[in-house]
Amino acid sequence: MSKRFDKIINLMDSAMESEDSWRKTWKANPRLHCNLVTKHVYTGTNQLTTMISAWQNSYKSSYWLTAKQIIDLGGNFKGQTATPAIYYGSGKDRDDPEKQYKFMRVYNLFNLEQTGITIPEPELRSTKLENPYEMGEALQLTTSESADHNPSYLPLTDTIKICPPGQFDSDDEHQSAYYHECGHATGHNKRLDRDLTGKFGDEDYAKEEFVAELCAVFLCAELGVTYDLKNHASYLKSWQKAIKSDPKYLFTAATDAKNAFEYCMSQFQLMRKYDKVA
Repeated sequence: MSKRFDKIINLMDSAMESEDSWRKTWKANPRLHCNLVTKHVYTGTNQLTTMISAWQNSYKSSYWLTAKQIIDLGGNFKGQTATPAIYYGSGKDRDDPEKQYKFMRVYNLFNLEQTGITIPEPELRSTKLENPYEMGEALQLTTSESADHNPSYLPLTDTIKICPPGQFDSDDEHQSAYYHECGHATGHNKRLDRDLTGKFGDEDYAKEEFVAELCAVFLCAELGVTYDLKNHASYLKSWQKAIKSDPKYLFTAATDAKNAFEYCMSQFQLMRKYDKVA
């Protein structure tokens, strides 16, 4: 590996000593159902009932409101059928404050589409990127862009899902996230054939995250994309605890990341060369 990338690895290792938490750099619409006002994501039975109700009634919104919240926001739910939800709480006995009890209360929720309340579309940051998915084109994979997508790579369909550049804090953050997913895509069996079968949270999955993240940093460095070293490092640190077999996996992953980076760049340069000839 060149001295340039050795330096990045050493800086990353130093930065990983920090306890700073990883910062998400994009804003995506919620996929799990939640309360519009509090942004509380429903769990357990309430998540299931709101999802079923939305499916039965063809609601596209994943936002829900209580009757009081609708009134406070100037909406109307007259004639609408509510979706029941369960509130679990606890309290203290009036006669014996040392005694605590738990209770369950049923309350009503209404989907945003039942209320007449409209949410203005979030104003997207303007982007200067002319072709943000050029690397994906070079790798001959599919890129699916949607406001509802969190960045991810699906090996089964060889597809990257990502939200538009305007939903990211900056164009550079968008490219960095996209390059991370391109790093994963190099592991497909028609490319470098890495093991992509790890499950979220296990060691194999964590190792693949290291490779993809380092590949993204290398691509950013090569292509002039500004990257936040501390944010990359804290992301890797969050996965480090899952790797029991090799606590210093960063240095092991560097080789696979270098191979992934070189594969991406070879395809990228080949496409650019072909475009010039054409």
